[in-house]
Formats: sequence, C-alpha cells, structure tokens
Amino acid sequence: MRPTFAMDLNDAERLLEAALAEARRDGSRVAAAVVDAGGRLIAFRRLDGASAAAAEVAIAKARMAALSGTDTAGLEAAINGERPALLQLAPALGQPAAAMGGGLALRWDGELLGGLGVSGMTPQRDGAIAAAGAAALPPWPHLEAVTFSCADAEAMAAFFCSRLGCRRLDAIDPGPGYASLIGLPGARLKLVRLALGGERLELLEVQDAGPGGRAGRPFPADSRSNDLWFQHICIVVRDLEQASAPLRQAIAAGRLEAISSGLQRLPDWNSAAAGIRAFKLHSPEGHCLELLEFPADKGDARWHSPDDTSSNPAGLVLGIDHSAIGIGDTERSCRFYNDLLGLHLGGDGINEGPEQDGLDGLTDTRVRITGHRCPSGAGIECLDYRHPSGGRPMPTDLAPQDRAHGQLRLLVGRDPARLEAIAAGLEDHGGRLISPGVVTLPDPEARALGFQAGLQVRDPDGHRLQLVVH
Repeated sequence: MRPTFAMDLNDAERLLEAALAEARRDGSRVAAAVVDAGGRLIAFRRLDGASAAAAEVAIAKARMAALSGTDTAGLEAAINGERPALLQLAPALGQPAAAMGGGLALRWDGELLGGLGVSGMTPQRDGAIAAAGAAALPPWPHLEAVTFSCADAEAMAAFFCSRLGCRRLDAIDPGPGYASLIGLPGARLKLVRLALGGERLELLEVQDAGPGGRAGRPFPADSRSNDLWFQHICIVVRDLEQASAPLRQAIAAGRLEAISSGLQRLPDWNSAAAGIRAFKLHSPEGHCLELLEFPADKGDARWHSPDDTSSNPAGLVLGIDHSAIGIGDTERSCRFYNDLLGLHLGGDGINEGPEQDGLDGLTDTRVRITGHRCPSGAGIECLDYRHPSGGRPMPTDLAPQDRAHGQLRLLVGRDPARLEAIAAGLEDHGGRLISPGVVTLPDPEARALGFQAGLQVRDPDGHRLQLVVH
C-alpha cells in the first residue's frame, strides 16, 4: 500500500526543531536525524557540545526505526530481555543501524513515513527528545478520553474532583446516536465529563439500558491485577506521599480499598523504571487507579515543567499519563495498537520483584509492560502477566452498564474513510466490531460530543475502544 503522506524537507526540519527545543530545555547535548521510510537521510542537526559519535548514532537509530518499523527502545529492551537474537538485525539491515533507545518509527494514519533518531544522552532522555519531535507530526492518533462506567456518575465525579484534583466540565445526555455507537440502542445515558490536567475522564451512567437491556453488574468478585478486565488510569502527581495521604487515610478508615500494600519505589536495577514511585487503589465503585511520581529523568517533559498547569489548588495532581490494560499476548496487542491504530512503541520491559508484588497486590509477580504512545498526551500501557497465572479472561457479555466496563476514545483523523479502513482490517488484527459499522452522529450530538463519526470496537482481549474522526 502506498503512503498517503510523504515527508519532505520542511516536515523533517519541523520535527528536528521540535526535538531540539525539548533538548535545550535542560541543556541536553544531542544530535538528531530524520530519515525516510527507506532509511535515507532527509535532515540532520547537531547541537553545540554533542559528540561526533552522537551524530553517527542518531542517524543509525533513525535508520533502524525506519527500516524495522519499530521504535528502538522496544528493540533494545527485547535484546536485553527475551530476544537477544535481534542483535542480528542491524547487520542484516546494513550500516548504519542501531537498536538503542532514542529512535522512533514515524507513522501517518498507520503508514510508515520514516524514522527520527536522537543520541547524546541516556536512552530514556534521547527517547523523550525524539518523542517531542515526533509530536510535530499530525496530532493523531490521540487518546481523547478514558471512560469508566458508573452506577452513580455524580457521586463518582464528586470523588474524582475532591480527592484527585479533577475539574468538572459538564454533564450531558449524549443522545441516541451515541447509544447506538456503544452497542446499547435505545438506552438512556448520562455522561459526566472531567478534566485532569490536559486529559479527559468521562463517567458513563446507563440510566436505562433500553429494550431488553439488563441491569449493570458490580466488578467481578476478587478482581486482581492480572485479570484481563483490569484497566486503570495512571495519575501523575508531584509528591506521592502528600497526594496519597488523604486516600490512605480513607483506606485506613475502611472507606476505600487499596490494591498496593503501600507506597512503592521501583528498584534501581530496572533502568527503565528506576526511581518511579507509585501506589494503586480502587475508587468507591471499584475502578482501578494508580498515583505515580516520576523522578527527574523519567516521564514526559510535561510532568517536569516549572509551570503549574495542574487543575487542583495544591498543584499536586498533574494529569493522566496513560491508561493500563490487562492483555494475554504482547505481540498480538502490538500488532493491534501499533500496526492497525498507528500508535508507537514507547517502551518494552519486564517488571518483577517485591516492589512489583507490593504495587500490584500479587505474589511472585512477573509482568511484561509495553507502552503504546500517541504523538502527544496520554498513551496506552499493556500489562502481560507472565506470573502469577490464572488471570481470568474478559467476560464475553461485558456491557457498558457494568462497572468493569472501560473505554478508550482515540481520535484517528478527520476523514470517516479512515474508520472504514480500520474496520476492514479489524479482524485480521484480532479485534471485533461492536457498533453497526461506522456511526455518523446527528449534528447536535456531534457538537456536544466533539466528533462527527465513530466506530466502537473490541481489542484482542476484549477492551473497548471508541475510534472517532472530527
């Protein structure tokens, strides 16, 4: 298939300027390069102080990302972990090509355009600078909102606003077109919309499930982190101890339920996550939540900005970094989220040990974590638990009125034809259709909801996604 968009010199220079603006923010001395889909150099920049080696390696990372179609952080993690045979990839592709963090495959509407490589700092910092450059591509796919189903959306909104720094936007009846889109034709719905930093959380209450509809069910008994209906939002905070204190007090008083045994600091041996501090708990209705504090060398640059853009007066809660979901097959999920939907791999590694046990509320935990990122904003994190075994599959009859129902809304472009293309490739990538094809909303609903047409699908593990175009 021929790409519908090809990068020219102006595009490449725009990406490099965005990347180097991020590098200058903390004085990172790097080189950066953009190549086309065949690995041929389009543009290159080298900041003062960056080494000659950084210049060569930046081009090699960009070329590896473009020719493999895979971000180099994921390749590096795989080589250091379960797939050392990938060391043979660079010689097979020819030089220069390097499988070290800091190279991103550049895609537009799922089509591979080329690669962007950055070198000169740590792989994590190089990757963050490259991501800032890639964000200068058209801004989709973009995770517009995470939706949780609730028995009482107003009560849950009060919890998220009072305890977690959310800001209430509005409450709407999304209308019959939306009800049809999510697979509940004739239902009466309420959608309470909240902002948390630059991200959106939506609380869906099914007030009437429509003709033949059943009542909503609570979370399945004894839900655990390795069950495949697991989904959480990761809320970034400035100070985990301070931000979590009221929640831990509520847990001690029996008003909330913890997932984690206490605040956890991920160990130094885990280079990709070293120094991250986190704590997981349930909302009053059972939704899974994670509070997370990034050290200075981890996470998006927006979590370390000196400007306080948080929505709560104390400035403790910053926004949503990602929504994490339980999966059963990493490679299958990568094909779905990256190849079909156009996200890019933002990291791939194994977490294990007592700290992960304490965080997840499990024993002898070993979980493979792959991050799937959009050009900007929040991403999707896939959790593939290798141990303990026995995680339960997604209920086949899970419906929007059930508390365990979650939804990710992804903006995938402006043209409804993009939705048709995704629908055509859905089954080949392990997904399933929920909506009756592409649903075009009536004008009043489209204005209220902010998108003109949508497609409701299940991913290979049953998680629901709402794919929309503006």
